[in-house]
Amino acid sequence: MKKKKLERLLRLLLFSAAYFLLLAYCVIFNNNAGWSLWFLLTLLLLLDAVFLLPSLKKVQIILEESIQAETHTAITLPLQVFKYRPTLLPLVDFTLKFDDRFKESHHSAFYRGNLIRLQLPWTPKERGIYEELPVQLYSHDLFGFFEKSYAAVAKQSILILPKLAPEAVTLLPFFKQQVRSQTHGEPNFSIRQFRQYQLGDSLKNIDWKLSSKQQELIYREREHEEEQDIVLLFWGEDHPAFEETLSLFYSIHHFSQNQRLFQPLLIGDGLTSPYQTDAAAYAQILPFEKVPEGVPLLTGSHLVFITPVFTPQLEDYLSQLEAKNSCQVFTYADLMRQLNKLEEAVG
Repeated sequence: MKKKKLERLLRLLLFSAAYFLLLAYCVIFNNNAGWSLWFLLTLLLLLDAVFLLPSLKKVQIILEESIQAETHTAITLPLQVFKYRPTLLPLVDFTLKFDDRFKESHHSAFYRGNLIRLQLPWTPKERGIYEELPVQLYSHDLFGFFEKSYAAVAKQSILILPKLAPEAVTLLPFFKQQVRSQTHGEPNFSIRQFRQYQLGDSLKNIDWKLSSKQQELIYREREHEEEQDIVLLFWGEDHPAFEETLSLFYSIHHFSQNQRLFQPLLIGDGLTSPYQTDAAAYAQILPFEKVPEGVPLLTGSHLVFITPVFTPQLEDYLSQLEAKNSCQVFTYADLMRQLNKLEEAVG
């Protein structure tokens, strides 16, 4: 940018020197050829100044649609550039430049306001809600002596979510097994159904007589007096593994939605409620240092905590819940160990 400014300044100085030398020549020697040439240069300067009149503020930039994407995933932003009323005088060299997140720029010669469609590639590195996309507009005169600029914005909502971890789908059977191993209400003596034995079922409820007849393990599933709700909570305390842990939690929530295994809750800064678990919540949640206000004291539920690390604040919160709930806590390290075990088992 500085190099271009120096080039424009040098060009202007050379032209100014030539212009005033010619004027001095005309004054000293007073001949028709000199004055004709000087008037021609003056007319060119006036024409050049006229091409600086069109305003950059009339250029509209919009994002064609709302965008929802994940971090570290390549996407394309569809942009429209136009003027509501095309102008008679064009912008001689119209340029759009974006901030450091984008490597692209666009140039149009003698732009009057016709519709331009752009596909802007972007690989977002950070989560967040982006309501505005800053764009810098530039134009200059015919001879490139002067440049004008305008800071515009493309207004549209862009949600950048945590990165979806495909390997998290392998954790769902693990969580099902862990949850089944916990108390979901006191069983009574009534048998709800006979079914095939599943990994994690208690061996004492296998019907061995029926299993011998069926040539497979048959499990007696008993009625429970009261089923517990299963709540999956993200405990977003500040830690270097916050983003990685959030990514795993988001992925588990995403892959389990159709099965409706859990009720998810998000505990972190930047949210109006822990029950806010939509895309916007995943985009805007921030780590906390002090437990946010409004954290619910649940009762009669089985609570599964996913947290970057076990902390004294989490321990205090659990102490308030354990009297009326059953609780499990999985740290980021616990989940990574489990994933490694699953990969080794597959390998």
